[in-house]
Amino acid sequence: MKIEIHNDVYVLRDDLLPGGTKSIFLPSVLDNAKDCFVYASPVYGGMQIALALYATSIGKKAVIFSAKRNKPHANSLKVKEASGLVYQVPVGYLTVCQARAREYAEKNNGQLISFGANYPAAIDAIAARMKQVTSSLGFEPDEIFCAAGSGTLLAGIVQGTATAKVKAVQVGAELPVQSNERVSILPYHKPFEYESRTVAPFPSCANYDLKAWEYCLKYKTGQKVLFWNVL
Repeated sequence: MKIEIHNDVYVLRDDLLPGGTKSIFLPSVLDNAKDCFVYASPVYGGMQIALALYATSIGKKAVIFSAKRNKPHANSLKVKEASGLVYQVPVGYLTVCQARAREYAEKNNGQLISFGANYPAAIDAIAARMKQVTSSLGFEPDEIFCAAGSGTLLAGIVQGTATAKVKAVQVGAELPVQSNERVSILPYHKPFEYESRTVAPFPSCANYDLKAWEYCLKYKTGQKVLFWNVL
């Protein structure tokens, strides 16, 4: 675990992990008895890369379904570099990709992974990591900024903290209303496919984490602020 200080913000550098934060919980949610792991992904998503890297490391195959493009997205190419399979779906709305992924999993003894791997085991793993971050810092942050897509990371951070105010930057579909008073949802002002032009002193996905970094710099109010860089 590496935590750096940039712009008076503590930055958790999970981008240094192969597959980022998702690599932490994938071993807890994947069924090794399956022949492959199947996932429907927006082309911009990072889960597909983490899944391909981990699957290859244990001798399995990741199979990704995403919208067809005239030119493959860089993340799709990264999946292929990690020995994953990518199926491009014409008229590739996420619901259509999910239907194709479900069919493939049923026919090929595959495990279909839910969007964002929003499972209790994944949330537990993130909560445990959050507690490790607090232990490493020697204090619980006043504020924590993170990007939020499926809400898995957000749920794990909330579970792993007691007093921190969690600011989740909504970069895709609308998140469910949060009952926890410590949580604030900050909808990003442009669509998911838009790439933030903010410059960060560390690698950060322009469609995802970088938007949260942009809002962190703009809206932070605490003295001890943590930014969770998933990549």
